[in-house]
Amino acid sequence: MIGLGLMGSALSARLIDAGVGVIGFDVDAAKSDGLRASGAEFAAFAADVAVRCRTIVIAVYDAAQVKGLLPDLANGALPPLVICTTTCAPGEIKAIAEFAARANLGFIEAPISGTSAEVRTGTATALVAGDADIIASAATTLDILCPQRINVGAIGNASRTKLAINLILQINRAALAEGLALAEALGLDGAAFLAAARQSAAYSAVMDSKGPKMLARDFSPQSHIAQTLKDAELILQEAARHSLPLPLTSAQAELLRATIALKGPDSDSAAVIEAIRAGRDRDKEPS
Repeated sequence: MIGLGLMGSALSARLIDAGVGVIGFDVDAAKSDGLRASGAEFAAFAADVAVRCRTIVIAVYDAAQVKGLLPDLANGALPPLVICTTTCAPGEIKAIAEFAARANLGFIEAPISGTSAEVRTGTATALVAGDADIIASAATTLDILCPQRINVGAIGNASRTKLAINLILQINRAALAEGLALAEALGLDGAAFLAAARQSAAYSAVMDSKGPKMLARDFSPQSHIAQTLKDAELILQEAARHSLPLPLTSAQAELLRATIALKGPDSDSAAVIEAIRAGRDRDKEPS
């Protein structure tokens, strides 16, 4: 497992619970602390993982970090199978897959729709793309990592699907934050309102995963809001390439930037409600 942040740690825990030995690497050695008690081993360099493991899962921040890893992974005597869970732009993942093919690395694109908490419980969904035979050869590992998965075809389609899904998810999350903030401003009990919204035509699963965190102001991360903004910027970049305006996503990205300024980049994405609450508080300040 290369990348031991929230997602990499959750994926590692699933493998360990299934009795699979895990060797982890992260450029931040402190990130190995949470897995030490579980029996995982750790490597000093990414190249060491390639030497010791036949299957490597990558769970790093962005495409640039994935590209930086590939030469080390390609130097082993027996090139490993690589499962890349990092969300990339379609063009980026295509270039990564082409490098992997030239280096004789088996490669599967597998970004995950869901938080690290959902990965841990097996309720997240992997969007899988690549050669059907390579995917079949990794079926046992993929079943452990994400029991729920969808095969979306050729390399690049998983990133395309993930970005479009993330657009909807991020707008749903921002809409929930605005709805809860409005309910609070109207004097409604937040928990009672959330319960009513869950029973209404407005229901979305984000109410279950983020609603209680927003009400409790619990912004301990299941996913980092900086990662959410990174994905929003990828969405806007891809839309611009196709001359497609996305006014809601543009506004939502600004809301994410405001939230990061208030709560920091490592807060949970539920913290987006704080940017809305802060706006109301500013308007109430005496001039």
